[in-house]
Amino acid sequence: MTHDNNPGLFNTSRRQVLAGLGAVGLASAGAGLGTTAYFSDTESFSGNTLQAGRLDLMLDYKATYDGPNGPELIGQAPTAQQLIDQYGQATDGPLTWEQRADVDFACNTEGLINGEAIPVFDLDDVKPGDYGEVTMSFHICDNPAHVYFRGSVYDDLDNGQSEPEALVDDDSTEGELAESIDVRMWYDEDCSNTYDENTGAADVLIVQDISGSMVYDQNGGVISDGQGGTTTKLDVAKTAIEAFGDEVFGNPAQDVEVGLFTFGNEEYIGTGTPESPDIGIELAPTDDETTFESNVANLQAAALGVGGTALGVAVREANDFLQANLRSGATPVMIVLTDGEQFDSVVDELAEANEAKDEGTRIIMVDINDPGDGEPQLLRDMAGTTSTAPGDGDGTDYYQSADGDFATAAIDILDSILATIVVAEGIIFEGTLAEFGDFAAGGLKLDPVPLLGDDVSSELCFRPGTHCVAFEWSVDPSVGNEIQTDSVKFDFDFAAVQCRHNEEPANPYAQA
Repeated sequence: MTHDNNPGLFNTSRRQVLAGLGAVGLASAGAGLGTTAYFSDTESFSGNTLQAGRLDLMLDYKATYDGPNGPELIGQAPTAQQLIDQYGQATDGPLTWEQRADVDFACNTEGLINGEAIPVFDLDDVKPGDYGEVTMSFHICDNPAHVYFRGSVYDDLDNGQSEPEALVDDDSTEGELAESIDVRMWYDEDCSNTYDENTGAADVLIVQDISGSMVYDQNGGVISDGQGGTTTKLDVAKTAIEAFGDEVFGNPAQDVEVGLFTFGNEEYIGTGTPESPDIGIELAPTDDETTFESNVANLQAAALGVGGTALGVAVREANDFLQANLRSGATPVMIVLTDGEQFDSVVDELAEANEAKDEGTRIIMVDINDPGDGEPQLLRDMAGTTSTAPGDGDGTDYYQSADGDFATAAIDILDSILATIVVAEGIIFEGTLAEFGDFAAGGLKLDPVPLLGDDVSSELCFRPGTHCVAFEWSVDPSVGNEIQTDSVKFDFDFAAVQCRHNEEPANPYAQA
């Protein structure tokens, strides 16, 4: 490394060494040793390559229309046949839109929209009461990115006046259709084509691994913070759990309580042993934000040198604790964050998970291993709401994040969990189509974790993969002849801007 930093010194030293070797060789020949060979040595750093990375944005969509023919699919990319050709079919037929989103399309998927603008809606006979919806998914290819959206509304035209329209509308220069269409745009977390309302009461118990590998460097607990520094898996988990709690407690309209339960080896389950009562935590689901926050702040790892991860015992004891403290009518949910497979324990993890699920508990597994490490299929089997046999888990309620990416993925993962089981999806805009044009014409930055708020998501970017937003419109049923023959056009535009070294990018649509 010193040589690399001081090339002049390196060259001078090398010439001196070679000159000295030459002198020794000549002296030896003069002494009659009969050799003409020289000592020699070579080293090299060869084949050095720098290649620019890739940031590509691709789109797909599914559009429906409820008009003269009733609800119908009017457009989709990739097409249903392209999906079957590339990804096969589900056990009960072609992939549904939600299953398609779970596949997380590769960026070379045939049928993705890449550089070619197409219309989603092209309708010429809409009537009061008609409804349309489009779910648009954008794919970030290879590198995290900031994502911007622009909505443009234009050509709101009257197109002349029929005799019935002229009786109620004395302005033939501007159309009234944009003002007569109600729209809503939202972050469609599960790509379901529907806006998901609150799902009812839930008691959530976060079951946090505090084994040594969550903190100690020699056990793999120190990881990249995604910004050139380091952090620990436990510190990242604490930040994500705090953000999760902020959203739960910050929305009084939702009926959710959240608690905390820790585990390590069989002696560090819940509050742990009498010798270490200050390490473990057993906090029943609560609506007391201060109590929850203080417990999260006190999260700490088991002592250095204490080995073992008793995952099966942890699931059993955490479920017993949750069920014993469950509110009447609330859905019991366990979110288990762990970075390792079970060891130093003989309890059957899957059997314990199946028993918990049979009692009505939904188990969500967050796997912090590198892809392929640990026992991902076991964790997939443990996750979900129904009992499974070994190898049959389909990944429902299973989230995987490589430990090196955990710092940037943890909050996103808990936000996704929150969206699917706890609260309604995040709304981007509600109003008329005309108001939407005013709102989105200058472009806006999309939020990678919309439910957790700007304070959390301001420094985050969309990770590579599939993300969905949805837009629905309906013509006001009470509107009358004033919209006859009127027409309006609107566009949706997306832009991706690199995340790395670019914490506050300029809005690409601000000057467009």
